[in-house]
Amino acid sequence: MKKILAYVKNTFINGLLVILPLSITFYVLWLIYKTVLRFTGEGSELGRIIGDFLQLTIGREWFPGIGAILTLLLVFLIGLVTRIYVGRKVYSFMDRVIGSTPVVNKMYVTLKQITSAVLSRESNTFRDVVMFEFPREGSYAVGFVTNEELGEIEEIIGDDVVAIFIFTTPNPLSGKTLFIPREDLTYLDLTVEEGLRLVLSMGIVIPSKLLDNKVGPKVTGEE
Repeated sequence: MKKILAYVKNTFINGLLVILPLSITFYVLWLIYKTVLRFTGEGSELGRIIGDFLQLTIGREWFPGIGAILTLLLVFLIGLVTRIYVGRKVYSFMDRVIGSTPVVNKMYVTLKQITSAVLSRESNTFRDVVMFEFPREGSYAVGFVTNEELGEIEEIIGDDVVAIFIFTTPNPLSGKTLFIPREDLTYLDLTVEEGLRLVLSMGIVIPSKLLDNKVGPKVTGEE
């Protein structure tokens, strides 16, 4: 009976691990979609302008799926705007305001780090996956390197230290920043995405390369 209950429990958790990321992603897209339709849907002022434009170009004022197309176009345009000088300045200002707002900043900064690490190929928010003894000798935690150039912090500590961020799972919206001597870190040969899956699943999702014993520690400073 215990084995059956354990199987049911693990299967249920696996289901949540599949459903939650998908649900959150689609829910956010749905909110954007509803917002777009509110301002550009049929009957709205902007919607009438779009309808007139479509009538002139394709001979139809409206067609199914235009809301989804406008949503994708909006996301693309926001990305495009943030690539130009003025857009970068506006985004930087909003980022500082939200990042300095109590309570909201914790959620915003963590979500920004996660999405940046997962979606951006050029992101350096999380650089390497490391393992180290924490919170006591003999027990280990997995964290992510966020900075290796710490300046005065290294002078205060008196050692070559690295900034490490660890998540307080199962809540991915909070965590701890630790400054740990480089010599105490074991660099794992895992991608940031693999490390995030390992940590945020509370150790349930183990990268296959670890299970196959095909991965070992990466030498510090290795190119």
